[in-house]
Amino acid sequence: MRKLILTSVFLAFFLPLSAQVGPSVTYEKFMQAAPPLTQVGVLKADASLRAERWSIGNECLDRDMAVFDAYKQYVGQLGVGYARIQSGWAKTEKEKGKYDFAWLDAIVDGLLEQNVKPWMCLCYGNPLYGDGNTLGNAIPSDLGPWKKYVQAVVEHFKGRVQCYEVWNEPNISVNAGHPERYVKLLKATSPVIRQADPDASIAAFALASLDYAFLDEALRALKPGLFDCVTLHKYFENPDEGDYDFRLLTDRIHAFDASVKVVMGESGCPSELGWAHALKFQEWTEYSQAKVILRRMACDFALGQPSSIFTMVDLVYPDFRQSFGLLCTSLKGKVIYKKPSFYAVRNMVNLLPDAVRPAEVSFTASPREPLKVIGLQRDGKLVGAMLYLSGEKPSSALDWRQARIAIEGLKLEDPVLVEPITGRIFSLDRYHYSPNNPTRTYSLPVWDSPVFLLERGEVSVSSAESGWKEEW
Repeated sequence: MRKLILTSVFLAFFLPLSAQVGPSVTYEKFMQAAPPLTQVGVLKADASLRAERWSIGNECLDRDMAVFDAYKQYVGQLGVGYARIQSGWAKTEKEKGKYDFAWLDAIVDGLLEQNVKPWMCLCYGNPLYGDGNTLGNAIPSDLGPWKKYVQAVVEHFKGRVQCYEVWNEPNISVNAGHPERYVKLLKATSPVIRQADPDASIAAFALASLDYAFLDEALRALKPGLFDCVTLHKYFENPDEGDYDFRLLTDRIHAFDASVKVVMGESGCPSELGWAHALKFQEWTEYSQAKVILRRMACDFALGQPSSIFTMVDLVYPDFRQSFGLLCTSLKGKVIYKKPSFYAVRNMVNLLPDAVRPAEVSFTASPREPLKVIGLQRDGKLVGAMLYLSGEKPSSALDWRQARIAIEGLKLEDPVLVEPITGRIFSLDRYHYSPNNPTRTYSLPVWDSPVFLLERGEVSVSSAESGWKEEW
């Protein structure tokens, strides 16, 4: 009896702690780090927006590194139009010639229920045929079973999945230096997809880095028409340094086929120090994670290319917990809380819907430190700008800097400043700009994460009282 009582006391003491879900401490500190302005409200996010330039990663479900049912309700809250998933040959075909799509149907239909369109990466082998089924394994040498599998996938999901990506990061590990393997795979796979679903688009390469030798040799062996877009995965400590590679990739691809689009297929940031995978051995935090993701989104917007953020939730690898998720999850896949990056992505999507386009602008600013300024236009009219300090990798500091900036052609009548991590909206009075000055020089707080200078009418505002605190 004594043992039973002690056990009951033990469970009563510890279970509430393990089950408790609370707010992110990091997010509350973001809220406290206010610039020296008067807050007039918070951004009213539209979860039904479905901006098609934005995608959120739902990878690794094929290898059970996350639990889709545990987090699927949060995907639709972001306002994104697309979600990237992986097909999982080994999970679907466990007996030769027999395909069980039930697990993948649940993911595809679960996304479609939220009006989020899945796009599917066809990748990794199947041990039934002697192939590995995870990142970096060899591209199958016998493509007969692979082609049958691809045909079964595309026929099964016709009308539900409209884009297929052929393989994932074929220029790493044992496949590195062997573009001929990928050429063979792409030449075999694309016709199968085209025949099974003529309306589906095909994404190629999904390169882990811009490997010029790999890409150039592959393109020399290919002909236009096999694919509709090219994806590149870029993970940089300073996201702005990736623009150079994307511009080079676009030049190379358009020289091959001007109709092919370039897509940022995978990028993100850990929220803690890790010893494996991208951006390893860096002291990342939830503060810097949110900033990195926003700056990558800003860069992709400015380049005019679709963008997919990696990833929705933290992933549990066999020997490693990967902290790239917008949602913090337990080792069993339960959602613990929304990280600041969740709100950052949701707000960025709302501030940069499909109707808003990038515009190059001329500007003068002081002090003279690297400042990125991206014009925002709607219906051909300049309605605002996105700006941030871009010279260094995003830090975990919450310090604001003061800058004076004049943007050519931008004359706002009732300007506000929007900080997208928290969604706070601040007014700008005559101390911060002179409405009578034709150059409209603004005195603005900036930091190493995007802020938006917008006409008040361009922002959907909730009152500070009703929107200040969100239910967790």
